[in-house]
Amino acid sequence: MASLMGCGETKTENKIEEVKVTLPKTEHHLESITKVFDAHGGFGNWSEMKQLSYDMSNGQHHLIELQSRYTRIESENDTTGFDGNEVWVTPATANASRARMTYNLYFYFYAFPFVVGDEGVIYEDVEPMNILGTTYNGVKISYENGVGESSKDNYIIYSDPKTNKMAWLMYTATFGSEKASDRWNLIKYDQWQTINGITLPKSLQWYQYKDGEVGGMRNEVLFENVKLSKEAPSMDNFKIPEGAQIAPRG
Repeated sequence: MASLMGCGETKTENKIEEVKVTLPKTEHHLESITKVFDAHGGFGNWSEMKQLSYDMSNGQHHLIELQSRYTRIESENDTTGFDGNEVWVTPATANASRARMTYNLYFYFYAFPFVVGDEGVIYEDVEPMNILGTTYNGVKISYENGVGESSKDNYIIYSDPKTNKMAWLMYTATFGSEKASDRWNLIKYDQWQTINGITLPKSLQWYQYKDGEVGGMRNEVLFENVKLSKEAPSMDNFKIPEGAQIAPRG
């Protein structure tokens, strides 16, 4: 593993390669997850996209280069980026301690189901589940060891049996831990918008969930001004600025 830079260190040289489209391998996709992908526009169509941006109701603006997932997140007080290797934060006074864990969190949830179409993902059909009076089909997602930052995470997509669109997502979070978690969280995918043939959510709603019981909604995030394109963004957006902090790993 490469040596890490401290939170206050500056990285002055940074090269980012031009964006290339990588054709996806889909042999490992189960029929059930393929139906969900197709209901949202198709994994192949998503894989041709190079740029996604949106504004969030929490005041953040996100820009993502989709082929390698370089990221830039702008908010009122700070800017966070990922250049393909390091997560960086400006200004120098901002707290970068948790940036590597949180920088792509909203993108990941927003871009379901497509973010779980890559190689190294394991699918398993699970029993349908009744959530607030409606029964949904379920596909569990786990990862091969060493895949991603948190390979012990688990997800279950619950989809509408009539449309195959996502309705709910259950997930565990294990970043920074070597043990899998048995604490499940629950997100409702509510309202949809179709952009360049890809269907994405207008809002994510987190619900209280404990011991198999669904409670009330505890948080909602809205997504507006969504842009999805086969045109790559300027890669200068993701370069580490002079004086930026480098977020610690782990």
